[in-house]
Amino acid sequence: MKDATKELGLEGKVELFTNPEEMAAACGRLGITLVVVCSHTYRHSIDGLPFIKAGIKIYMEKPLTSLLSEAFDFCDVVGLENKKLLQIGLQRRFDAALIYAKELLDSAIIGKVREIRCILRDASPPPPYYKSRGLIIDMGVHVADEAVWFLGEFPCTVSCQMFSAIEYHSPCDEGGNTAFVTFTTPSGVIGRLDLSRTHSSGYNNENYIIGTEGTMHIGRFDGYPGPVHVEVWNQGKKHEKSRTFAMEEMTPPYPEFAPRFMTAYKDGHKAFRSAALANEDFFVTQQEVLDAQVFVEAAHLSAEKGGVTLKTARTSDIGAYRKLCVDNGLL
Repeated sequence: MKDATKELGLEGKVELFTNPEEMAAACGRLGITLVVVCSHTYRHSIDGLPFIKAGIKIYMEKPLTSLLSEAFDFCDVVGLENKKLLQIGLQRRFDAALIYAKELLDSAIIGKVREIRCILRDASPPPPYYKSRGLIIDMGVHVADEAVWFLGEFPCTVSCQMFSAIEYHSPCDEGGNTAFVTFTTPSGVIGRLDLSRTHSSGYNNENYIIGTEGTMHIGRFDGYPGPVHVEVWNQGKKHEKSRTFAMEEMTPPYPEFAPRFMTAYKDGHKAFRSAALANEDFFVTQQEVLDAQVFVEAAHLSAEKGGVTLKTARTSDIGAYRKLCVDNGLL
């Protein structure tokens, strides 16, 4: 790092720290009030908590931590009710197409939701050096959050089947590269999360939501450069409120998901800075990502046990939430 600052002509202009505790302690002296934590998931607690304890607002990517028990420990420090210290980078919450779809759902444009299917497919696994708990935990957390956000309720049962093709296998995956997560909700919705690292056509994120009065389809696969469709169908006709959204144009090379969600990533960081400077509540907080982690942990355990159905529940009381997970065999 010292060599890098010298090469960039920043020697003597940039203060370097050897650990997050040292930097957190210096934030007051340096006038630092906002920090972005960019580290592997397994280091989130190590790198994030010193700033939280110092009262420094932080932006951190999903998930909270690698292990669910550690995520609860993290939230014990932050508090589930505190929405002014930590914003989580679940970028779908900032995607224009998905935000629009959520608004339409909340307006009951397709009536009462009966079925939901959230799809996330990559063309290939991450590189071997990437530290991950695998397809369900690390990748599935996105669509788990998507489903909970769209529905406004949390699953009450979760089951998962996992499959593997040896030519696509990655050391990062927990025994498979394709998974179907099935769940139900207290209101009677049946849902599925489709996860795969074998989608040779390219990155694919889409949703089917079927209601009593119509159907919504988000993100029909068109590849790059899109566009992203939000289609509403009632009685066999496309609704006038159906819209399309452009992907961000990018010059290769780039991660395959980048054109689809780059604008959302940028908007997430803008929202973080805006809310932090105004001392307002953050839009996506530890409660949302903890919910998604409980969801995928249940799916992960179900897959390990051959697809058994597990019970799930959530609450905004951290102690009671932990107990629910213990009682349901997730902790």
